[in-house]
Amino acid sequence: MRQSAHNIFPPRSPDGFTVIELIAVLVMISVISAVILGRMGGDIKADLDARTDTLKAHLRYAQSRAMDSDLIWGIRYTGTGYFLFSFNGSSQSAIRIPDEENVIVDLSGNGISLGSFQAISFDSWGSPYANATGTGSSAGQTIVVSDGSNPLNSIAVTKNTGFIQ
Repeated sequence: MRQSAHNIFPPRSPDGFTVIELIAVLVMISVISAVILGRMGGDIKADLDARTDTLKAHLRYAQSRAMDSDLIWGIRYTGTGYFLFSFNGSSQSAIRIPDEENVIVDLSGNGISLGSFQAISFDSWGSPYANATGTGSSAGQTIVVSDGSNPLNSIAVTKNTGFIQ
């Protein structure tokens, strides 16, 4: 006696899901989760990169101000932030950086630190010095920017030329 094809398979229940449907849903959830988690981690690194780029722009601004005047210009790190300064040979003046709200650019709220960096100044030729007075010999300097969790960023200021990268 021969059975028909519809009797070989058990009848489908209209209330359940097939295994293929469950696998498809799990795959979609996995892909969406991976995209969301990837973007969340990228935002943290993007903040560190943005702060690093901002500091580079501020260093370039100090260098251009020094090249346009007879004063020494630079950036000094305070431990929780930094500020632009000019030095006329006897006194130092803190100056607000354009587009910043305060004289001191505060980094403490972001958890960012600048390593052992204390000050960098530029003379009228744009040459960098590792002090606020612009004296001694031109010195290259590397500023390490960190937020404590991501790989470190660094800013290199080349000796003599003052090239900032």
